[in-house]
Amino acid sequence: MSDKKQRHYIEMFRRLLKLYFARPADCETLVTQSYDRISSGYDESWTNHMRGLTESMINRLAPPAGSKCIDLTCGTGYASELLARRTGGEVIGVDSSGGMLEKARENCGDSCRFVNSDVLDFLRQKEKASCDIITCCWGLGYTKPMSVIREISRVLKPGGKTAVIDNSIFSLREILSCSFLTFAESPEKLENLMRFKFLTGPGMLGFFFRISGLTKIYSDQGRKTYYAGSGKEAIEKLTATGAAAGFEYACRPEDREEIYARFAELIEEKYKSKGKIPITHRYLAGIAVK
Repeated sequence: MSDKKQRHYIEMFRRLLKLYFARPADCETLVTQSYDRISSGYDESWTNHMRGLTESMINRLAPPAGSKCIDLTCGTGYASELLARRTGGEVIGVDSSGGMLEKARENCGDSCRFVNSDVLDFLRQKEKASCDIITCCWGLGYTKPMSVIREISRVLKPGGKTAVIDNSIFSLREILSCSFLTFAESPEKLENLMRFKFLTGPGMLGFFFRISGLTKIYSDQGRKTYYAGSGKEAIEKLTATGAAAGFEYACRPEDREEIYARFAELIEEKYKSKGKIPITHRYLAGIAVK
């Protein structure tokens, strides 16, 4: 490692420590702003890519007819609508993004009711043992996972079930390494440290289920890859899917163009092969019963 690169890394870690111990960024608000911005194209860029995994989990969950359901981090309502079709019962979708909920209402019509709220705040207002089915698709890592799962357990009726599917902390690790290297070259331009809480895998999810009084009945993990033709296209796809939610706020607006350009260059240098850049989402899933 060259002396220059070593100095960059030292400065980067100093910057990370400073931001970590300083007043933290309001990650939840920044993520909500990101999802509001991409809501109009989210179904085309993300839901269509991952719908098979979501649908497979709902099928395995097998919610009984007439079930009272809550779909946390519901986004544009894909899982909410699946639950409504399967059960014919009451389905409430909950999300902090007003833009995503606007699309959810367009997609689902009157089959579901949608609530604009932080999911943990919403659960805390629900009565104990008042719900049959609670799902959380592709958003647990943006919440406080342990607290959310404890509240899910409290709100579920005896015999009720919950299903979770989400990106793991190792999702997009190749792309994230390029993000780190980008800011390592200009540590002073890192403005906000995004503190997400994605889980390591199904074992960690199962542990959270167990200590919350839930019994795991299914777990899974896997990966799904799509491709971009350039670093610029890769960043566009990442921001359009919500996978990089909040990233645009990591630096100041006036530095964004420069940071994105260097980020794109590094992605191409490290991962472009045969004209393609792989973008790999690694996910975890689990179902538990009360």
